[in-house]
Amino acid sequence: MRRLIDLRHESPALVVAWIEDDFHHFGVSLEHNGERITDVRMAAPRTPWITCPGAAEPLRELIGKPLSRRASDIGRLLNMREQCTHVFDLTGLAMAHAAQQRPHRRYQAIIQDREVLGWNGRRPLLGPTSAQLLCNDQEVMFWDIDQGHITAPPIYAGQALDEGFRAWTERMAEEPAEFATILRRAQLVAGGRTIDHDQYESAGSYVQTALCYSFQPQRSLQAKRNPGSTWDYAKSSDGMLIKVHEIP
Repeated sequence: MRRLIDLRHESPALVVAWIEDDFHHFGVSLEHNGERITDVRMAAPRTPWITCPGAAEPLRELIGKPLSRRASDIGRLLNMREQCTHVFDLTGLAMAHAAQQRPHRRYQAIIQDREVLGWNGRRPLLGPTSAQLLCNDQEVMFWDIDQGHITAPPIYAGQALDEGFRAWTERMAEEPAEFATILRRAQLVAGGRTIDHDQYESAGSYVQTALCYSFQPQRSLQAKRNPGSTWDYAKSSDGMLIKVHEIP
């Protein structure tokens, strides 16, 4: 699986961010006055469930909140479970990009497909994989992963990708913490390549913990599947994020 993230300043006070992978294509525009967020908007060109664009409304709770240089600080400002997970992550990256006034940055996460060793109910049990993160075409992080843990390189070996992960990254400097957070989310999303999501009528029938906007109990059965919304970028990132522009 490939996941592309594009972060750029359209002006000193406006960051536009986009993300695309096999299952998702979202955009965020974040305006600020140098200290606080003054506006935030969301675009959703391709989503797995029809309700996903509705996450634009709870995202606006961010208006008036302070900028932070750490992307993960978005979790202090918003309740992730009421957001689209991928827009939540992207907005955190946009916020950090704004606070640091960084130049254009494009990430590409590449996760090798895993062998399906068996099934735990509807969930696959997956074999080992490797995960690579590029920033502006230069490798900035690489992991070997097995049974939910990083196994290499030695500096990261033994670190779990679930329990304790956030505490681990919070002890890192801003930039490697950002790299690690992006790579972890990408390897979680990559597991979806083993599942045919079109067999599920709605998010509710998929039976997953209510971790995001569309899976909340009050809307999961109304979150109907967008058939054919899974694309395959295994061979190349060509064609991804073609439409990177300001969000209306």
